[in-house]
Amino acid sequence: MRHFLGTTVILISCTLCNAQDAAKQITAATKEVEQQLSTLKVSKDLSEQCATDVANTRTNLKLGNLFLSLYTIRTCKLELTSLAYASSKAEVEKKGLEAFDQEWRQLGSVLDEKEKRVVITTAKRPAAIAIALAQISQIQARPYYQSGRLFALNSSLSEGLYYLGRAPANLDFAIFTRGLNFPQDRSAESWRSVEPELTKLETAVLRTYKSADVATQQALYNRLNSNLKIAGELNKASMFEGALFKYLESKLFFGMIITAAENEDVQHLQERSKELGKQLKAGKTDQSLALLFWEMAETALNPPSKAQPTPAQIKRAVVILNSVLPSYFDYLKEKKE
Repeated sequence: MRHFLGTTVILISCTLCNAQDAAKQITAATKEVEQQLSTLKVSKDLSEQCATDVANTRTNLKLGNLFLSLYTIRTCKLELTSLAYASSKAEVEKKGLEAFDQEWRQLGSVLDEKEKRVVITTAKRPAAIAIALAQISQIQARPYYQSGRLFALNSSLSEGLYYLGRAPANLDFAIFTRGLNFPQDRSAESWRSVEPELTKLETAVLRTYKSADVATQQALYNRLNSNLKIAGELNKASMFEGALFKYLESKLFFGMIITAAENEDVQHLQERSKELGKQLKAGKTDQSLALLFWEMAETALNPPSKAQPTPAQIKRAVVILNSVLPSYFDYLKEKKE
């Protein structure tokens, strides 16, 4: 019953989404995350991470960084929604594998219906970044659904329910994201396959990994490899907005591993960032994919606290300005297939 009530609330919320602008919609989602954080039993690390993400999302909303605010709240939104699903299925866990299998089959039908709703839900065409994040969630839903049953069979029912919960959580987020009413007065880009870019990056990553300090960097490379795998899956599915985003995010992750950013002139970086922002906003096409990364760099170089940027923030900005955004512009220059 709780599951169906939750689904009903989501349906009503998404209907109301169309009457709101993106800032209000993301604000509402942030409040939901905060409420879940106060009611669910979560680890100390997750609680601290989500509290920080909520605060940063609200700061970005105040600064007008709508794309970055959506990106920032995404991780905890998915995580807490998955935990809420598992928590609501305590009776399933108590009853054992037969009850789990019944829940698994029922959820399959629910996912079928949700997948039909991952479509354009606003009168205006969604921003490219909204489409990209929706595609990323959409393509991961079914693998989580399948892995949920595998975890239940081979590990524990509690783990199985958590991963099962990731499937509807991702589809609900995709539906929410596609329904965001970002101000949109620009035409769409003509996106293409990122296979050449991914192949080149994967070769560079493998070459660097062979000489890396695996003891201290293995987790970073694992995250990077996972990102590249999802990028490849999106590309094969012709979900090119999502594939391009994951490629650019992978460039950021890789750059953070290999880049040294000591002795950087912060004022010069701030000026470069300002000019790039003007360039991205001045065109007639939707540059929201790149603008998200620009918002990251701009926030890193000009912390809301008014303090001087930390070495880590400077490094992040350097990678975005010197690698991520140039890679985006190089992608646009290539002939469309």
